[in-house]
Amino acid sequence: MITITLVRDDNKEIIEFWVTGHADYRDKGVVSLAGKDIVCAAVSAVVQTAVEGLKRYLPEQIHVKKDKGMLHVVINPVLFQPDNGEGTHKSSIILETMLLGLKRIEENYQEHVRIAMTVETQKFASLP
Repeated sequence: MITITLVRDDNKEIIEFWVTGHADYRDKGVVSLAGKDIVCAAVSAVVQTAVEGLKRYLPEQIHVKKDKGMLHVVINPVLFQPDNGEGTHKSSIILETMLLGLKRIEENYQEHVRIAMTVETQKFASLP
């Protein structure tokens, strides 16, 4: 199962997220799973597009860590300071759009994708 964990701050902004695991989805009649997992491909496409958007529009504001079966993204706390409204707005648009796409995938493939939300009251505790 793919688990997407989103962390929101007190203002309900997504400040961090993890994507872990594998969907292990197999279409009926498909012998090999290699390259055939449409659920994993869909989640990867949505998440990687969001990461690319963050890198393009807020290049100094994100920290990305990738490993086999894991992606971890942390937004720089500077972005959420009161005088940085435009950066916060860009981040929100990108990440909330990512979440919309992931929710649609989760609705259609509930046995393979799970989205978990948490609220972090002490901002940016896990910033590397």
